[in-house]
Amino acid sequence: MYTLTVEDSGTGTLTLSGDLTIQHAQELKEALHDAIVQTMHLNLNFKDVDRVDLAGIQLLCSAHRSILERKKTLALVSPVPDTFKEAIRTSGFDRCIEQDDPSGLWRGGN
Repeated sequence: MYTLTVEDSGTGTLTLSGDLTIQHAQELKEALHDAIVQTMHLNLNFKDVDRVDLAGIQLLCSAHRSILERKKTLALVSPVPDTFKEAIRTSGFDRCIEQDDPSGLWRGGN
């Protein structure tokens, strides 16, 4: 469901697929934590994400903040799925859209 690949340069790609929901929150939290610890630049790939709920958004928001606090960078390497955009709108996380977000995560892409 979550696959992390890390290059020697410190760049990693975390590929997310399936459901980013409360049922998979612990697994997603661990995958994001590992990705943050092991990389300086993290690429997020939303390939084949089916569903996102508030728990998934909260974990991604927390990970994004941790990356910024550690002076690391985040980029998207795939389009943000419509299900993620809709979950942002309905959960009230659209306030993140107004923040400086060079990754495009909260705006739905660059």
